[in-house]
Amino acid sequence: MSIISDGKYKVGDKLPPERVLMKQLDVGRSSLREAMGALILTGILSARPGRGTFVSAQPDVLSARSLTWRVQMGRERIEELVETRIVLEQAIAGLAAARAKESDIIEIKRAFSLLESALKKKKRSARVQADMSFHFALARASHNTTLMRFLSELHNLMEIWMKQASRAGAFYRIDALLEHHREIVKAVEEHDVERAQKAMRKHLEESARNLSAIVLQKQLVSLTV
Repeated sequence: MSIISDGKYKVGDKLPPERVLMKQLDVGRSSLREAMGALILTGILSARPGRGTFVSAQPDVLSARSLTWRVQMGRERIEELVETRIVLEQAIAGLAAARAKESDIIEIKRAFSLLESALKKKKRSARVQADMSFHFALARASHNTTLMRFLSELHNLMEIWMKQASRAGAFYRIDALLEHHREIVKAVEEHDVERAQKAMRKHLEESARNLSAIVLQKQLVSLTV
């Protein structure tokens, strides 16, 4: 939502009613609500029952707050993030399978090859970045710019946890991770929408188990120090 990053609404400001925002941004009600939901999830906006929606932080502050998120985010918030990601990326995978052009499929396969190569290296940050690149290649193949923006907002936070999981040694088994992504690639290449969605869900559900394990580990450690 560029009206926030552009400074039209500052921290503490109340956003106008939906109908006004819909007109300002030239979007429909459902798209607006999904976008606002993503910004509430990342802490840029806050919804106050009976009062409205307010700006809580500027988008460029999010990365600076990442350490606080790492410490404060509990299992409940992780579950919310995973639910949101599953809904969003299943839609992306399905649209990619339905709409991907030959050039998109080439790019997705290239991203998969980079991921496969990165997994054989010892640098965990390269693994995370390659995984992120693969998911963004799918998003581009969906040819839906709104979904791409939502994914970008969500991944600002998800990347933190992917890195944490990698550092803690809870990264996927390499063979399982590659098999998940290979299945997604094959489904998109064959334009099998249902199969692509199921493959993405399977991948993200295992991701959820890894993330939950990290949170639980941190909670257990805090009880013993």
